[in-house]
Amino acid sequence: MLNKALLREIEKGLPGPLYFLWSEESYFLEDALLKIIESVIPAGNADFNYDVFYPVSTPQEIMNAASTLPFMVPRRLVAIKDFQAFPASAVKAFLTYFREPAETTCMVIMSRKAPAASLDPGWKVYSLNIQDKDVPAWLRQAAAQKGLKLTDDAVEHLIEYVGYEIGLLMMELEKLASGGGRTVSGSDIVSSTSMTRENTTFELVDSLVAGRNTKAFRILKNLLSNMSAYELPSVLGTLNWHYKQFYSLWSGKGKRPARMNEKTYRALAKHLPSFTEEDFFRIFLSLHEADVGLKTSGRPELVLEVLLIRLLQKGSLH
Repeated sequence: MLNKALLREIEKGLPGPLYFLWSEESYFLEDALLKIIESVIPAGNADFNYDVFYPVSTPQEIMNAASTLPFMVPRRLVAIKDFQAFPASAVKAFLTYFREPAETTCMVIMSRKAPAASLDPGWKVYSLNIQDKDVPAWLRQAAAQKGLKLTDDAVEHLIEYVGYEIGLLMMELEKLASGGGRTVSGSDIVSSTSMTRENTTFELVDSLVAGRNTKAFRILKNLLSNMSAYELPSVLGTLNWHYKQFYSLWSGKGKRPARMNEKTYRALAKHLPSFTEEDFFRIFLSLHEADVGLKTSGRPELVLEVLLIRLLQKGSLH
């Protein structure tokens, strides 16, 4: 769900030279960028007038691209992704350009974090985050764009099974939309194969938290045998979601978080005394390393198996 002010700016062709977009959800950033490309670069002219950079690029490379004149169009578009991962020295080097950006370039900076309060070179800043309470409305809107109409119980079941992870919700909408435009009910969600897998993923978390090594690997093997390579990241996403819920329960000293259903609460609450802050730090570090591994490794199954070993070592009951 794009920021309405940003939508208006996009409709005007993003006339400013420097924009900062941030969101904890990478999906919203990518969705906004697609709309920006369509708005700034005329169809068929992106090859010579659009560049995208990541933290592996040097500030000089990026500033050189931004200072290059556009080819047969009014302006170039330069996108910088994962700005939060650039080192402080690189951010400092960017300031020269940020304070005097090229008028013939639209630079869009994308970050998973808000800009530092001390860093304000005059760019236009837009937050693309949405609150949990707004997710049902966003879900209906996103489904409608794919020709789907979600009933109220369908929305409830999707959020119950997948959680509030926007990327995972979009994956489920894509699968539902592959069957053509239609009305989707709660019973459709319950009977869908991927939802059954999601339920199994929670059983995987329950086994990991309880330190049941054999059962955990048996569940993972079953998941891997029934999922395509495209779907494997959803295993990591749902593991991350359930561990976040578990940490919320632990940090709240056993008070059930508002978003946690009764089944999850009963399954996790009994394990709270066995976990410490250090355990959760190691768990989330392992999940992060697995996320990087899935994006860079050619063997996602091995990445998930190694993750299970680490989670069992660091979160098991001893």
